[in-house]
Amino acid sequence: MKIIILDSGLGGKDFIKKLKKLKDININLKCQFVKIFDNMVSSYDKKFVRTNLLLKLYNEYSYKNINSIVIACHSASSCILDILIENNFNINNINIYEPIIPMCLHIKEKKYKNILILSTPLTEKIRWHYRLLNSNNIKIKYLTFPLLAKQIENNNDFNQSIKRLKTQKEYITQCDCVVLGCTHYNIIKDVILDELSKYNFNGVILDSNEILVKYFNSNIHKPPKSI
Repeated sequence: MKIIILDSGLGGKDFIKKLKKLKDININLKCQFVKIFDNMVSSYDKKFVRTNLLLKLYNEYSYKNINSIVIACHSASSCILDILIENNFNINNINIYEPIIPMCLHIKEKKYKNILILSTPLTEKIRWHYRLLNSNNIKIKYLTFPLLAKQIENNNDFNQSIKRLKTQKEYITQCDCVVLGCTHYNIIKDVILDELSKYNFNGVILDSNEILVKYFNSNIHKPPKSI
């Protein structure tokens, strides 16, 4: 089974690593990593991302022997999630998987009420997690890190970026969960958890790649579902 993993960089490779480690996956997977485009980690332009990503989905992969496409990148997924929903997560007869719906389904299943989403500015701007989960019983806040994904990608120091968590220190004490809303952030999950512990965080940290891997495995032979 051949799958394409679309991402902005190291976060997509982390997804592939976790997928291959999954013990109960019972098919032979051939994973091909494809970098969406070079400046994805720093892009703020929804129209640019949307146009270029859709061109890839409709043109580059329409004629190849591909079973599934995983858009691991949250920013890219945010830009076209409405189109994926309208098309029942299937384009050119290829099932498309992305991380936002699985995360929201997981949060609903676990009945988390106070949620902090760590994300890029573009993901926060479009606010799909909020739109899908918003209710009187759920409180959702975003905290953006404009430079963090690029710093991780380029192996640069990111300590100053992580310190932005302090701006939400009061809310962190109330959180049921913190969502790693960028594939890059999963790579430094332990660093983020250590920083959260400074502010009496007693909730769970949600690795979006782990949740997407489990969702993909559970839905591998059927179309992805909406929330």
